[in-house]
Amino acid sequence: MNRRLLIAVAGVALVLLAVGSVLVAGAMGAFAGPLTPAEAGLELDSLLRGTVDGNAELHNGVLRVDAPDLGVEGAWAAGVADERDGTPMTTATPFLSASIGKLFTAATVLSLADDGLLSLDDPITERLSPDVYSGLPVEGGDAALRDVTVRMLLGQRSGIPDYYDGATTDGAPNVFALLLDEPDREWTPLSLLAYTKAHFKAAGAPGEDFQYSDTNYDLLGLIVEKATGRPFHEVVAERVLVPLALRDTWYHAREDPPRPGLAPYADVWIGDTNVAHEPALSLDWAGGGLATTTADLDALMRGLVDGKPVPLEALEENWTENSLNRGIDYGYGLWRIRPAGVFFLLRGYPVLYGVSGSSGTFVYYVPKYDAVITGAFDQTDYAEGHVRFLLQVLALLGRVERRS
Repeated sequence: MNRRLLIAVAGVALVLLAVGSVLVAGAMGAFAGPLTPAEAGLELDSLLRGTVDGNAELHNGVLRVDAPDLGVEGAWAAGVADERDGTPMTTATPFLSASIGKLFTAATVLSLADDGLLSLDDPITERLSPDVYSGLPVEGGDAALRDVTVRMLLGQRSGIPDYYDGATTDGAPNVFALLLDEPDREWTPLSLLAYTKAHFKAAGAPGEDFQYSDTNYDLLGLIVEKATGRPFHEVVAERVLVPLALRDTWYHAREDPPRPGLAPYADVWIGDTNVAHEPALSLDWAGGGLATTTADLDALMRGLVDGKPVPLEALEENWTENSLNRGIDYGYGLWRIRPAGVFFLLRGYPVLYGVSGSSGTFVYYVPKYDAVITGAFDQTDYAEGHVRFLLQVLALLGRVERRS
């Protein structure tokens, strides 16, 4: 997940500018009265159902809001989870996380660093074998790879390009395009790196410029395996899933669901194409890779806020401000959205900490309300739409009368 979503996020400001300040004020609740918590729950349910029913590209949607200080705690679902048999989407249906998986990867790496199994300032050349890193495109060639650190991978500042949605040098398709063109193709982390070496040019010099890249996070996955001598998904389970009791989260291309009776994950769409069951989804690994639920993502964010397995503040180090878009900053797998920085008419909206995925997945913590908002729309063509949806959710929460 990168350029497609980033352009879409930038488009939100343009849409708001086009419709004018009157509609923006209305969206912020300027012309609406206060809500009780029960009324807010009904409005959120109506918002989700109206969004799914009112957008032809959407097949399903799920939303969870955990805002105990406001008295708003609930989950809502709409649409069809599996087109093959018409199984309805429920609040417990797993879905593919897309780039939300980067939060799990970053938390795992920081946990390993806390235990002294690696350092964020380790060069990747000390953490990986030459056959893995040699030939990766970066300004300065292989000699410059000695300057790429674990910290740079976490913060997307390595200079290594993105195989998923980046531009190739020879006209070859990027991996996102291959997901549609060659759906039967199976990928491994090493084959993805080989494709990067063969078809992409450097994104920059180590440490200089921000470039969102799934390649960085696959390299982190390999570093985790090298540091521990164990498969990446097992380390994430030990460091993140088990401590936070995330019982419905797993790496869908690497392991079976974690417990009997867990529903299959929902369809995921690229436009009109359902890719949920294609072998090419094996490309999804340390940069995403998870099937999960809104309940588990809520528990993840609450855990990070409470300092488990690492403090949320640890993921906030070294913000690259305005990196994803004006008003949207990047830390270690974590976004900070400053709505007023995105567009001045959004100055009434609170700051959010979390991450979005290219298929319209999202998990955010809103300190102003001590609220976690998480959900999914399972449609890459709804990247822009899910940001507008989040703004509407925030507007509703802003109308809830706080408990005395």
